[in-house]
Amino acid sequence: MLIGQILKNMRLSAGLSQVKLAKKLNMADTTISSYERENSQPDFDTIVKISKICGYEILFIDKNKNLLTIDEMREERDY
Repeated sequence: MLIGQILKNMRLSAGLSQVKLAKKLNMADTTISSYERENSQPDFDTIVKISKICGYEILFIDKNKNLLTIDEMREERDY
């Protein structure tokens, strides 16, 4: 599954239109549409913001197979 479809599924599961999500992100709804149609790619920070707005959390698996949140990963890696 491509990132655009994942973003669309998150948005729809949160009951948000492209317009409502765009307002929360302070961007144009055409930008959201472009992400979902894979015409452009959001940067990582935008993906994180979208996931939080939609009620999702991005998790990472470290080399020891531990699940880490973004904040935990940043602390561990000093990002």
